[in-house]
Amino acid sequence: MSKINRNNLMPKILSVLFALTIWVYVMSEINPKIIGDPQNIPIEFLNVQEMRQMGLVIKGEAEHTIKVRISGRRDEVQNVTRDQIKATADLLGFRAGINNIPVEVTVPGDVEIDFPRYVRIELEDIISKQKPVKVAIEGTPRGGYTLGKLEYEPTVVWVEGAESLVNSVDVVEAKVKLSEEAQNITTVLPLRPINSRGEEVPNVKLQISEVNVNLPIDQLKTVDINPIIEATAGEGYEINSITVRPNTVTIRGQQEIINGIDSIDTEAITIQDITKNIERQIKLVFPEGAVGVDTKEATLLITVEPLVEKSFDITRGDIEFKNIGTGLRVDKSEIPELLQVKILARET
Repeated sequence: MSKINRNNLMPKILSVLFALTIWVYVMSEINPKIIGDPQNIPIEFLNVQEMRQMGLVIKGEAEHTIKVRISGRRDEVQNVTRDQIKATADLLGFRAGINNIPVEVTVPGDVEIDFPRYVRIELEDIISKQKPVKVAIEGTPRGGYTLGKLEYEPTVVWVEGAESLVNSVDVVEAKVKLSEEAQNITTVLPLRPINSRGEEVPNVKLQISEVNVNLPIDQLKTVDINPIIEATAGEGYEINSITVRPNTVTIRGQQEIINGIDSIDTEAITIQDITKNIERQIKLVFPEGAVGVDTKEATLLITVEPLVEKSFDITRGDIEFKNIGTGLRVDKSEIPELLQVKILARET
């Protein structure tokens, strides 16, 4: 080694030591090692569709997460965002029941990670069950109108999914929302699986997702009741009155039918030789397409009274003659002194 090189060796060694000291200072003071705050990271499950084809699915509705904590130099830790932390768990090969499934976590950069190595997952069988369809009606039609007979199809649908979720479905529901309608409603509505608390059940599949609904909106109208009665009184009696109670009825039906109806007939009946009051139920005859809202019958009331004969004595002097012609007079001498008049009528 030359003398010049030996003279430069010491400055070189000192330079390296100085640089090392500066690096240690920077790394320990300016960019020290830190431990980041733990973060809840959602787990992405692999081979979910393959497991579904095998008839298995994850039980429960909540998202599965694990806590991941990263550590390392401050600049490296701070450069990692939550979206860059990926957690995965492979379901393939596991069976129905509770399983401890390995979790893998990947993070970019030169950092260390700490996380639970397993996640506890319950797999359950996929089942299908028929559930009833219910169409609920909210709101009311326009005044003077009422709801007709609701019809819809289908009335049951198959629900598929995790056993616990399918079993929690109480009914498959659709809703018709009314706002002063006066016309019939024919529509297609989406179906939703609902539990006993009225909440929608997620993560189940409906074989049919819509329902065809037909909801007639009927017109209301109040009309008179017309009694079709043929009645005769017995000997010595006379019919006083024939009435029905009530004398009006409210009917319902499609507007084009109801507009042409002004009264509703009773059934036709014949009653002979009546000697006492009669009260009986008689049916109302509604035209096709119209029905009674509150009643389909009326009460028939027939009252009779006995005939009574009464005699009145009239003296000749009480007889008054009217419209006597000019120049004429009445000769009463041939009229009996006392006349007897008999009146036959109802007692009243």
